[in-house]
Amino acid sequence: MFSPKEAAEVCYVHDKEFCKMFVLKPGLALPDANAMYTEPEWKLNEFQELKTLLNRTKQKLNDFDLDSWHVHTGKMNPAGQVVNHVRRHVRPDFLTQAWCKFYEIACSSDLVSLDEIREESGTSFTSVHLCEAPGAFIAALNHFLAINHEELRLDWLAMTLNPYHESNGHPDIVTDDRLMLHTLPNWEFGPDYTGDIFQPGYAEHLYRTVVERFSGKGAWLVTADGSIDCSDDPGEQETVVSRLHDHETMVALSVLRDNGSLVLKAFTMFECNSICRMFLLCCLFRSVVLKKPATSKPGNSEVYVVCKGYRGRSVAMPYVQAYYANDRQSDPGGASMFPLSLVPVEFRQRLLECAEHFAHMQMHTINANVDGLPRREALYREMKSVQASMCQEFMLRLGLRSIRYTQELTFLSVNNFSHKHNWELLRIGRKSRGMSFAEKTRIRHMDAGQEALVLYREVYRCHELRMARRDMASDVVWYSHMNLIYRLPDVAFRMGKPVTVVKNSKFCSEALIHYRHRVLSRFPRVRDGVAVDAECRLSHYRSKIDRPRAIVCDLTDVCDEYVFDNTALQHRCLAAIVDALQALSDGDDLIIIGYPLYTQLSVANVYAVAKMFNMYGLVKPDPRYGHAFVFLEFSSAHHGDWLSVLVNVVWHLVPSDHGNMALISWMPFKVLIEQEVYGDIVAVNNLCIVHEIEPILLSASSAA
Repeated sequence: MFSPKEAAEVCYVHDKEFCKMFVLKPGLALPDANAMYTEPEWKLNEFQELKTLLNRTKQKLNDFDLDSWHVHTGKMNPAGQVVNHVRRHVRPDFLTQAWCKFYEIACSSDLVSLDEIREESGTSFTSVHLCEAPGAFIAALNHFLAINHEELRLDWLAMTLNPYHESNGHPDIVTDDRLMLHTLPNWEFGPDYTGDIFQPGYAEHLYRTVVERFSGKGAWLVTADGSIDCSDDPGEQETVVSRLHDHETMVALSVLRDNGSLVLKAFTMFECNSICRMFLLCCLFRSVVLKKPATSKPGNSEVYVVCKGYRGRSVAMPYVQAYYANDRQSDPGGASMFPLSLVPVEFRQRLLECAEHFAHMQMHTINANVDGLPRREALYREMKSVQASMCQEFMLRLGLRSIRYTQELTFLSVNNFSHKHNWELLRIGRKSRGMSFAEKTRIRHMDAGQEALVLYREVYRCHELRMARRDMASDVVWYSHMNLIYRLPDVAFRMGKPVTVVKNSKFCSEALIHYRHRVLSRFPRVRDGVAVDAECRLSHYRSKIDRPRAIVCDLTDVCDEYVFDNTALQHRCLAAIVDALQALSDGDDLIIIGYPLYTQLSVANVYAVAKMFNMYGLVKPDPRYGHAFVFLEFSSAHHGDWLSVLVNVVWHLVPSDHGNMALISWMPFKVLIEQEVYGDIVAVNNLCIVHEIEPILLSASSAA
């Protein structure tokens, strides 16, 4: 129990944490859309002085190790235990910190227009979620409706950078797909299948999709939670994310229905276009409030702009069209969204007060955390009781409780999805060691040899590498084609932007594929000094499986030639594989050497080949001989339909024949990873990456 004084202090902390908000005056006169982007960007001294003051405070953190700093700030955060408390006592189906943030916003913002939904005799609450991965806002909204509006069904659509498009890579994508994999019909990745909000025609494509899905109307709610990694330039976070937030705003204005609501992530508001964006929102919505949820880390600049009472698409479209007519890609800092003369002085003053409000809270938190380091253990002990009371207050204020199993998003907890073991093989959530800003700066200024040595050490500390070596204890891992649950009716061709460079993969370690891309794009490519020729590889693999007459399809040279053009590599390799298959007779064996399985396309192809044989195997990769896949006892009874599919796949791999689109996949991703062989493919690929980049790093580091 708290003493009266302590109870008063706790209540003060509760009110301070749960009431971090600022109300802007809406209903401003609409500016002239024709004036957009007609004048250069402008700066306001008061805002720039505040930016300088905040950055000076943030610079105190430059030399702190990020991992240690995050531990410290977590223990100093009054709401630092809320997520764990909710996990233990509520057990939501997809709990993250973002889940708690949005749940708090939903409870305090009256986002559901229940009367209007009833007027239309509706039973659905429609929502669109931009830059949403991994899906916490959706899960939180679903939980909120299940508790507070049980009569409504959530009908949602989400967009994000597509983790299944291998040209999307670190650090842009969120690779955690535990929710997405089981709700794919609700995710829209745009005309080129990348999910890139900047792709041409994205807003129009999404509007058509929303209208079709939501019975000719827009969404009641749009959320936009996008951000960009700014750790290399933390002082310019607002500028770095500005174009993304502008795009999110314009897309949201395109798909919202009249009187709908928008929840948009923002950071500081010191720069010209952030000020203009806030001004436009105050013109187009009847209520604009900035909120920083209690579970948002108090030492960062994150806030959420909660806009309600949308004045309608017809009012907003002149501004949306003017935005897209202005080519800001080539010169993102060239022009202001509105001339300064169109932004009222009273609005600028009010927004300055808002910026000061949140900046001073952030600076106070940073200074308190820095000053508290010398006596941190005592402060941690004091904070425990505050954190415990915050957990209770969070539950009480929000009326938070568990929902029925059948009310969850998928009727299936993401923590118990059937592919959880497979997801653990990749450890998508595993993060590399956090470095201080000063340490990152030093690495950026290293010469090539020093950088190669640092990367070499990082690779060999990689957990997934140790796992791969353990999992590939056998020289050959064998499977029967009967183990492949792979059906022709599941074939579905998916076209998209060609994957010229593989930047991510669901078939190897996230960390290792990132290292591979970084090494190949940074250092000259070299082969192992004792690499062997094609004849030696042929003899090696024939003897490995004791099949001296096996047909060999050696793709090593093709892969070396097209290592920087995955689209051409896929076409050449599969064409050669199809040629080899067409020359086989019943009972023949086939060895495919060097074919990389980093993409869902290549994995699907190998599975199809395996269906034509009685047995298939994965040979443990070797630094000298590379890697291979072996297929025993070709059966003409099995091959016909699958071979036809592969012939069709070859034809779809040439972008110039399909409007600059190429085949991205032809078998559902879920089917690919649920095969028994999946774990061994991951292990093979992890070893292949190490064997590929090790000689490059050793050569580069020794040349220094």
